Amino acid sequence: MKLDEYDMKILDLLSENSRLSYSEIGKILGLARQTVKSRIERLEKEGIIEKYTIKISPAIDTRKTFFLLIESEDMPDEFPEVYRVGKDRYLVKAVIATPDSLSEYARRYKVVEILPVIEYRQGKMTEGMEVVFRCDYCGKELREKPIVYKRHNKLYVFCCPTCLDMFRESNYDG
Repeated sequence: MKLDEYDMKILDLLSENSRLSYSEIGKILGLARQTVKSRIERLEKEGIIEKYTIKISPAIDTRKTFFLLIESEDMPDEFPEVYRVGKDRYLVKAVIATPDSLSEYARRYKVVEILPVIEYRQGKMTEGMEVVFRCDYCGKELREKPIVYKRHNKLYVFCCPTCLDMFRESNYDG
């Protein structure tokens, strides 16, 4: 299909603003509304115009945040946040601009679960605020690295081997 000067001008105008009406284009180019309509329909039919789209202002952030639970032998280093949650399992924060980006991660890693972030709220931390852990047997405040014990898919923390042994004895279910 051969494009003339008016076809090219119509394409230029529509590429700048795809919401222009036939009448508006006609006024700009000095053509009748019906002539503009016929030309645009011909350009669409011939595949010159494939679709109409919008351009989103860069001020609007269209990125989406997801947490991905992935399996990997090595800790991935391409994500802004990585949390090891098992032997070969990691919870990673992925910020993506397009669905294709998410598909790319799924091709590169064994993705176990995809968790979209629906809402985010920044919590307030008071200066000097700290979390205190206590021994699950004696209640003593844990100041050093605790002894961690897993029983029936629940984690328990102890201050010393004696408390762990006493806990095991008191919870022995034969």
